[in-house]
Amino acid sequence: MYTTNPKTREWGKHVLGLSRIKLIYARITLTRFTTLYFALAVFSCLSLVIIQSRIFFSNTEGQHAIDDLLHSTNVSTTTIGLSFLRDGDVLLCKNIPGQPDSNCSTLVHRYGHGRMHVRDSTPQLETRAVNLEQCAISLMWLGDVLTDARREDLVILAYQLWLLSMSMMTLLNESLPHLFAALAARALSLGWAGFRLSGNMNLYHAYEHVIAVGKCNGFDPMGDWWSQGGIEVAALVFNLLDFLLSAAVSYKLFKVYASQTFSRVGASAEVHRVYKLVLFFSVMLQLAGFFVLAQTALWIGKISLGPIRMLADHFRMYLAGLIVTAVFSIPWLVLGWLSVRRESKILFLLFAAISCVLFAMATLTLISPLYRFVLTSWSFYATISITADVLLIATSVLAIVCRTQFGKGLAHFLRVETMLDEGDFTPVTFAKGDVSPTYDGTKYELDPELAVLGYSYPKEKGDTLKPAMSGESRKISAFSMILSDQHAENSTIHLSSTPALFQGALTRLPDHAVVKPVARSTSLSSPTNSAASSVLSKSPSPSPPLVEDRNSRTPTREPTKLAAAVVRSGSVPPARRMPPPGRVGLPSRPRARSVSKPAGNFF
Repeated sequence: MYTTNPKTREWGKHVLGLSRIKLIYARITLTRFTTLYFALAVFSCLSLVIIQSRIFFSNTEGQHAIDDLLHSTNVSTTTIGLSFLRDGDVLLCKNIPGQPDSNCSTLVHRYGHGRMHVRDSTPQLETRAVNLEQCAISLMWLGDVLTDARREDLVILAYQLWLLSMSMMTLLNESLPHLFAALAARALSLGWAGFRLSGNMNLYHAYEHVIAVGKCNGFDPMGDWWSQGGIEVAALVFNLLDFLLSAAVSYKLFKVYASQTFSRVGASAEVHRVYKLVLFFSVMLQLAGFFVLAQTALWIGKISLGPIRMLADHFRMYLAGLIVTAVFSIPWLVLGWLSVRRESKILFLLFAAISCVLFAMATLTLISPLYRFVLTSWSFYATISITADVLLIATSVLAIVCRTQFGKGLAHFLRVETMLDEGDFTPVTFAKGDVSPTYDGTKYELDPELAVLGYSYPKEKGDTLKPAMSGESRKISAFSMILSDQHAENSTIHLSSTPALFQGALTRLPDHAVVKPVARSTSLSSPTNSAASSVLSKSPSPSPPLVEDRNSRTPTREPTKLAAAVVRSGSVPPARRMPPPGRVGLPSRPRARSVSKPAGNFF
């Protein structure tokens, strides 16, 4: 039994990897706007990651300062209760607010515009140690807030990396939906940076009032930590610049992709419509996947590592539900991506089943009073959670719509696209309405060594089809194969950069052959085709064409089989009718509608 050589497989993988790298490079450097978009996305990601990392370490320092105060005074949630800030009031509860045994009391009241009052229900204590204990109790809420802020920083760091991947998807897929989604994601990042800056200012004012009129007696355990707030301003400025520059480049990129994203190679209008729908579904799926995972991670950290764990009556049930959501999120993303692109009914059923599981987990979580309390007291988590639920619903609806479009040719089209991309085919789009070239009777040089399946490939750039004699005639491109029977005007033409399969069979021909391309046919019919052969030989009999050696300029006759390979090259456009006897050459108005595809085409 024949087995593939391991070195051959390794070489094949290496070539395939290089082809994909070339494809990525070609998409990034398609125009100066695509290159600028990529550079801006990378620079913004690196800058905001650095800034957000600095904010994370700053919040860590503040949390350690509060933790040191609590540890030195033996104050904890287990012995005291849960302390939190609500509408300017510092509350202390034995259980979740709203429950029968919550026993909430107000440590610090806030009246009017920033005026605060500390309750006098406890006797005045004389010693400094007791005052520190009361100060620590009144500042327990700040430690919880800073812990949540660190979790927010980690999510925003992941968000910036995810945003970079979304920008890359925009370039690789040439997708307008991804372009709009990336811009909307940057707007969300800008809005949240402004909201955090405003929230930190309110937090600082609340802290100042507590230590000024509370039991701290002017003692400031945070020291000069609040002076590091300038980094929040830098984050807002960078997010603003990123959004404005991205919006400007996205507008230019929109013009580049507007005529390409939904006009793919060889696809009908129906496939274009389905492909557009799949792109929107892919965007919603990626957005929902990120926010669902972010919500799950925040909730696991909050309930497992925060002081609220002591108040969770059904902690194991919460943890089990969160683990189920986290485990099923990744398969949900993969199945959703593959099922609509492959039009696989089985994969779609699995995707739908997991969607039902995620819906069930989200519904059960809303019933929990602990979840509702966290939702009302933590604004960042509320934003992430509500966004995740909305995107989950929208993704499921789009998935159902995509399921109704199965069987309309999208799966086959995407498979062919993948084959062409992996085969190092570079897609090129020609705008609609281009002026058709005119032709005359001038002879053209054609490289016959790379004629295969309707494609031609030049030995050197610009050498494929050029006039053998000086003249004013327009050059013809050797890459002239249209890949569709229908909608030829809207299709994108793939240019082949792969070696020909029949290179060895044509080595007997000279380096260049001079052929008069007067027979406009792309069929791979028998070399005895009377129409093509008669024109090439200037004789009514189906004889082989004249091939002229560039060195000797002596006409010779080559075997019919080899000459036919030149005739069936994609360099010779098809024709509706034969040219008049008195005129030699191609007609001045080539066919603008669909043409018959040559045998052996990938489609």
